[in-house]
Amino acid sequence: MTKILVIEDNHDVRENLEEILELSGYEVAGAKDGKEGVQMAGSWEPDLIVCDIMLPVIDGYGVLQILSKKPELKHIPFIFLTAKTELTDIRKGMNLGADDYITKPFNKDELLAVIELRLNKSRESTPVAQTESRLKNLNRAQSLLQEIFADADEKEFPPDFELYSIDEHPKNAFLLSGGFMKETLVHDIGRDVILRLLSEGSYPGVWEAYQNVPYTTNCITLSTCRIKLLPLNEFMEAIQNEPFTVQAIQDLLRTQKVKTEEKVLGSAYNSVRQKVAHALVECLSNGLGTKENPIFLSRADLASICGIAKETLTRTLSDFKSENLIEIKSGNVVVVSEANIRKLLKA
Repeated sequence: MTKILVIEDNHDVRENLEEILELSGYEVAGAKDGKEGVQMAGSWEPDLIVCDIMLPVIDGYGVLQILSKKPELKHIPFIFLTAKTELTDIRKGMNLGADDYITKPFNKDELLAVIELRLNKSRESTPVAQTESRLKNLNRAQSLLQEIFADADEKEFPPDFELYSIDEHPKNAFLLSGGFMKETLVHDIGRDVILRLLSEGSYPGVWEAYQNVPYTTNCITLSTCRIKLLPLNEFMEAIQNEPFTVQAIQDLLRTQKVKTEEKVLGSAYNSVRQKVAHALVECLSNGLGTKENPIFLSRADLASICGIAKETLTRTLSDFKSENLIEIKSGNVVVVSEANIRKLLKA
């Protein structure tokens, strides 16, 4: 769960902020002055800080200056909350490195919008900006989650097998131990939209299994797949015995959410070339696109990942081939210049 630290000396304002944020699904902690806020930032390691400027002991500017000098804390998005609206105050805060400003009295929707914006910006710009302790904890959580499936039954499924469908209730938790899968939604016009690819080491539908709620996507094999199946009751019992594994599940959800948001934004603003480049990079991140393991997906599936028509994809791949960015052998795609493909994302 995303953690937000609120540093505010006014008890009523602090409680109001904490209530709004908790009801919006955040984990919240409060500090009553700047000194306490600095100490809590160091020990609690929040994902974002909302801080008043006029604080006792250490004011908001001082809090920001102290945190900005600590390598493990300087990456945390910092939002000033203040009744001061003069341009000079805003400029001073921004010059010190504040990410945004919210003035009192604040609107709930504005507050949440600014917080979500800054969290998303932070995820996009520093996807691996985590403290050493966080990384160690996450690695441990991921190892424990994998161990839960150590003795689970493994079955082999053919291509085009539907592992589960939307609105179906989980009966098992899954670990993909070999092969490739896709998570899809059906568009209003009846066309499948591929949200993401899954490769070895993925946990299809793990969030729904953990929450014990119906699936929100369809999951279909793209190749012959080996999948470990753990009955839901055994999975939940294992999670209760190793509660630390929840951190790994939450990180998987956070990563999926960020990638989905990027894809939605890309569909709205990216050029066709950028959309195809994004799809190729996604394939590479799943182990597809090398000479040893080319992209074997059908043009329809690859176009669905891009969010473009199959004919448009075919023309763009032809352009990429003529520019020596890719090779096409027996219909399969091999990326020969990953660096230049990635450059297209920033064009």
